[in-house]
Amino acid sequence: MPSKQVAWIEGEVTADLLINKLADEIVNAKIPDTTNRWEKVFEVNEDKWVSYTKTTVANTQGTYKHTDGKTYQVYVLPDLRDLRGNGGTLLVDANGYIFETINAENVKSSKKIQVKEFVYKDDESNDITLSVPGLLVVNVDDTDPANVVGKKCYVLQQGKYELDGVTFTPGTEWDEYKLITQMPSDWNDLLSKGQWSVYYYSWEWTYVRPTPYKFGMVKYVANPVHHYDRTVVLKAVPDVPSGQTPNDYFVMLKHPINQYNYLDLSYGKGFTGKNPVGKSADTYLLACDKSTVIPGKAPVILDQKQAELQYNKWNNPDETDKYTPPHEAWVLDYDNKVEIKSPSSHFFYGADSVVSWVPNKKRRPDYWVEYNLSISNDRVAIVIEGDPSPDMDAYYSSFAYIGKTIPFADYDHKGNFGITVGMGDLTKEKSGFLPADIKQDTNPNYSGWGRYTSNGMYSFSMLQTRSSVYFQAYYPAFITQLPKYDGVGTLPPELSKMVLEANGFQSSKWTKKYHASPIYLVHQFEGYRGYLDSVVAIEDHNLINKDELVVDTEEPKDPKDPAAGTWTEVYKFFRINTPVNFFKYSPNPTDCTIAILKEVY
Repeated sequence: MPSKQVAWIEGEVTADLLINKLADEIVNAKIPDTTNRWEKVFEVNEDKWVSYTKTTVANTQGTYKHTDGKTYQVYVLPDLRDLRGNGGTLLVDANGYIFETINAENVKSSKKIQVKEFVYKDDESNDITLSVPGLLVVNVDDTDPANVVGKKCYVLQQGKYELDGVTFTPGTEWDEYKLITQMPSDWNDLLSKGQWSVYYYSWEWTYVRPTPYKFGMVKYVANPVHHYDRTVVLKAVPDVPSGQTPNDYFVMLKHPINQYNYLDLSYGKGFTGKNPVGKSADTYLLACDKSTVIPGKAPVILDQKQAELQYNKWNNPDETDKYTPPHEAWVLDYDNKVEIKSPSSHFFYGADSVVSWVPNKKRRPDYWVEYNLSISNDRVAIVIEGDPSPDMDAYYSSFAYIGKTIPFADYDHKGNFGITVGMGDLTKEKSGFLPADIKQDTNPNYSGWGRYTSNGMYSFSMLQTRSSVYFQAYYPAFITQLPKYDGVGTLPPELSKMVLEANGFQSSKWTKKYHASPIYLVHQFEGYRGYLDSVVAIEDHNLINKDELVVDTEEPKDPKDPAAGTWTEVYKFFRINTPVNFFKYSPNPTDCTIAILKEVY
C-alpha cells in the first residue's frame, strides 16, 4: 500500500473547548487496520488559586475595640518599682504605690498608682496575682456619674480570637485583646491626663507617663493570583520496524487563559503530571474580595484570619484538607537541570478585529472553530479555522503537523518526531505578538537549545538531530514552479515571464492531473532528512478550498488478483492563510499550500 491508512475526522467546537475536543477526536479515532495508540495522559481545566506571604508590620500601635463599639489606644505599663527622684529619693512606698504630687513642696494629691503587683479573682473565684510592669492596659469611657475621671482602666491580654469567634488564643502577633480585670488604683486618672508629676527637687520635676504599646503585627499579603491554563497531554507511540523498541513522545496542548485566538503546542520526552487535589476556590473565597481575584494580580484580602488559615494549610506538608495545584514535569536532559520540552508554538485560528466600528474586538469563547484531522499512529495533520462571521479579516485557516516523518535512513526512528503550526499576524492589534516575540535572537525562550532552535512556527521543530541536539529547525523543500513572491521581493525582469498565468493553469494539459510534491525537511547542516507523512505541497492556483484530489497509485491491491484493482488515495486540499507558517521559509512562500491524505481505498 502506498500510504498508511488514516482516520479522517471533520467537526466543529466552541473555542473554549477546542483542545479537549481535538484530544478526544485523536485518541478515539478509528484508524483502519490497526489499533489507535494515541493516549490521553493528562487533562486539567483552567484553574486559579491564591497563596499568601506572612509579613510583619513593625511598630504597630495596639488598639482595643470595646463593647461600646469604640476603639481605644493600648498602653504598656512601665517598670516603676525602683523609681527615684532627683537626689535619689525612692518614690515607691512600702505598699507599692506612687503618689501624684501637686506642687513644688511635693504635696500629694489623693491619687496613687500601684506599680508592683495586685491580686484579683478570676471567673472561678481563684486569687490571681499580677505583676504590674509590662501589663497591657486600656482606658475606656465610663458613663457612671460617680466616676469623676470618666474613664475605667482595664488590664488586657493580647492574642487572637479564632475563626469561631469565641476561642481566644494568647499571643503577640495580632491586634486583638480581651479584658482580664479592672486595674486598681488611679491608673485611669494617669492615662486620662497623660502624665503625673510625682516629685520635685532642686529645680527638676520627676514625671510618670504612660507608654503607648507598639508591637510587630502579623499581616498576610496575597501573592499575585496563580493560574493554570486548560491543558491536555497526549502520548504518541509511532510505528517502528520489526525488532526495534517503540519510542514514547508527549504532546501538550494548552489554551492560554482568557483568549480565543490560538492554542499553544509543545512536545518532548518523559512527561509526568498530577491532577489538582481539592477546591482551588477555597484558597480565596473567604479570605479575599472575589472580584479582585484576577490572574497575575494581587487580590484584596478581606479576612486576615482566613488568609492565615490558607497560609498555614499551604505550608503544612501534613495537611490533607487543602488545595494542591496541578503539576507537570518532563524528563531532564543529561545535565539534570533542563526539561526536554520544546518552546511553545502558537497555533492560531482567529485574530482580534482591527475594524474601528466593531465594538467587541476580541474573539469570544462561544465562537465556533472548524477542524479537520488526518490521524495515524505516526502523526496527526490538522487544519483548524476560526469562524469568519465575526470579522472576515480576523480568522485563519491554519495547518499543523504533529508526529513522525518518513525518514530517508532506515534507522531514523528515535528522535524522529516534531511539530509545525501556523501563526497569526505579528501585530499587537491582531494577535498580541510582535516579530521579536517569536525570534530566537530576541526571545530567549526560542534559543534555549542553541542558535538553530526552532519555534515550530516558521520552521519544523524536530525532537532530535542525528547528534541528538534537541528542537532544531528544519525547513521545507519541494518541487515548485517560480512563484511571484508577492510581499516578499521583486523578481528580476528576465524571470518574470516564468510566472504562471493567472488563469488556465491546473490541471496539466499533458496529464490531465494536478501535480503535487512531497514536502522534504532540510536541516541547515544535516541536509535532507525525510518528508512529511501523507501531506503534500501543491500550488494554490485555480483550486477551490477543500477540493478532493483523487490519486490512482497504480499499485495493485492484490498482485495475484488483478481484478481486485489498484489502491486509490484521496487528498483534501486546503487554502492556508496564516501569515506565519513554515511555507514562508520555503521555495514558494506565497503561492503554495497543502493537501492532506483523507482516505485510502
